[in-house]
Amino acid sequence: MRLIRLLAVPALLVVAASRSVAAGDPAVSLQGLFSDNDCEAAPEILGYWTGNSDLGGTWTLQKLGDRKYRLVKQVEESHNGIRPAFDICAAPLAGYLFFDATYQELRPDGKEVLGSDESGFWIPLHLIGRLDIEMNVLHFRLLNADWLEDAWKSQRVHFSRAQDDDGAYILTASSKELKEFVANFATDPTAFSWEESFERAPAKDDANKD
Repeated sequence: MRLIRLLAVPALLVVAASRSVAAGDPAVSLQGLFSDNDCEAAPEILGYWTGNSDLGGTWTLQKLGDRKYRLVKQVEESHNGIRPAFDICAAPLAGYLFFDATYQELRPDGKEVLGSDESGFWIPLHLIGRLDIEMNVLHFRLLNADWLEDAWKSQRVHFSRAQDDDGAYILTASSKELKEFVANFATDPTAFSWEESFERAPAKDDANKD
């Protein structure tokens, strides 16, 4: 799962994290697109889903507090009991539903793994994009790093970023700048073109146990 390998990095240094972002990957940000207060309920996304692209297999979308959600890999499909998960906040911007997601790893008991190194230190990198909901399909359209690089070169976007020696970038813009960017490019199909799609899967008997 390339998207998970991209995000599952202990981040003792911002530069170390940025080296995982290569051309052709979704762009990642140090700042979130939304604060917790921005999140809005989207109950239609709850349930079992089957990934059709990089995040294959069966996942559940569960409530996380009042207005946030967690996309979790099913226990039986996990490796050594550690399950990948994404904490998701969704809210409307410019007439579309957008999301901010951060990667987590969960132990068999459901508790978060705080880090993969001995210190347990972890910097959550944010994925941002547009969430299009059809009757039985979810389309997470993430910000494309290749498009973003071209937009920087052509000066269509101007917000801040960091670059390492290998030329990889990570966004360092504020949440306010990110919201302005999203509003300006919400209808550009090439900006949010790195897609992860999920089809609704049949409910299981243990749907309320996970």
